[in-house]
Amino acid sequence: MPTYSSPGSFWLIALITATLYGAVPLILAAMGGILSERAGVVNIALEGFILTGAFFGAWAGQNYAIAGLAAALIAGALLGLLHALLTQKARMNHVVSGLGINLFAAGATRYLSLVYFSGGITSQEIDPRKYLVVAAILPFGIAFLLKKTRFGLRLRAVGENPESARMAGIAVVPIRILAVTLSGVLAALAGTFLSLGETPTFSRDMSAGKGYIALAAVIFGKWNPAGATIAALFFGLFYAIQTQMQISGIHLMWLGVEWSSPFLLDTLPYLMTIAALVSVVGRAVPPAALGKEDA
Repeated sequence: MPTYSSPGSFWLIALITATLYGAVPLILAAMGGILSERAGVVNIALEGFILTGAFFGAWAGQNYAIAGLAAALIAGALLGLLHALLTQKARMNHVVSGLGINLFAAGATRYLSLVYFSGGITSQEIDPRKYLVVAAILPFGIAFLLKKTRFGLRLRAVGENPESARMAGIAVVPIRILAVTLSGVLAALAGTFLSLGETPTFSRDMSAGKGYIALAAVIFGKWNPAGATIAALFFGLFYAIQTQMQISGIHLMWLGVEWSSPFLLDTLPYLMTIAALVSVVGRAVPPAALGKEDA
């Protein structure tokens, strides 16, 4: 006999699916954030990395998706390298450098999109399921890298006690530069999910704060790949809730406020990000040398 699923089960399956895909760019960027911050470099530039990756993915991927992916990863690596050089060579404050990169990425991508495809753009697609597989495997790879490889052990050492690492013969600055460059690559990969996987186009500011939420996932997950992944799924759930409620046309009125308003629902992931960060204040212990400029 045929079996039939209830509308409720369809809604639940859609919610779970949306949660997983909503978490994909957060997980990818968060793993980059972990590499950078475990090495001692504060990285709020994840937002700029994601946006840059999305732009170059769409721009270079108009004919071949692989070309867009390659261009995005190279652009992300270069921006990551810039952040590393500004903080480690020019001794710039990490937060100031990250904010500068975010502002530069927002302005540059907006200008270039108006110049080169003001009428819109359509890029070739990469199956989003491939990104989902990468996002599922990557946290295990980052955990293995940090705990079982020489590079990972050195990265953790320079993030906890760069002076002791230096006395042990570890070159602190090159390790940090490589870690931040890799973070740019991973965050740019998250950007290509937006412009090549989720929607085959580019729109200005399409990162929509995902870099900041990914950094919140790093902090909420206590700079641990597993914890950051769980946090990303948590934030992805609220992306999914607001999307599914808008699609379903659910209306919730309470105290004279329409809680299902799309304008209010769009703020839900960001409100939960703030709530999550407040909940870990004083309990999340960062790497000891995080943000220190004297390495």
